[in-house]
Amino acid sequence: MQPGEFWLMLEAHARRQKERDRRAAYFLSYLMAPYMKEGTKIDIEDIVAPLWGEAEERKKQKEAEASARRKEDRAVLEAEFAWALRRE
Repeated sequence: MQPGEFWLMLEAHARRQKERDRRAAYFLSYLMAPYMKEGTKIDIEDIVAPLWGEAEERKKQKEAEASARRKEDRAVLEAEFAWALRRE
């Protein structure tokens, strides 16, 4: 198995897990409906959000950190490159 295929397999597994979570949340919302106050409604997203929210927040944080590192690396390279051009 090649690395690209492995990552595709992991992504597919995560997608299936989300689908299972969503299905369980759907049935849970119907099970909880009789016990809710009148006028309130529990939504599937209300149940699923805590399950997925932390992972998505971590992913966004990692992307932001990677972007900041790229900007820092670019600034260093630009400074070094400009210094090399001035020397010539």
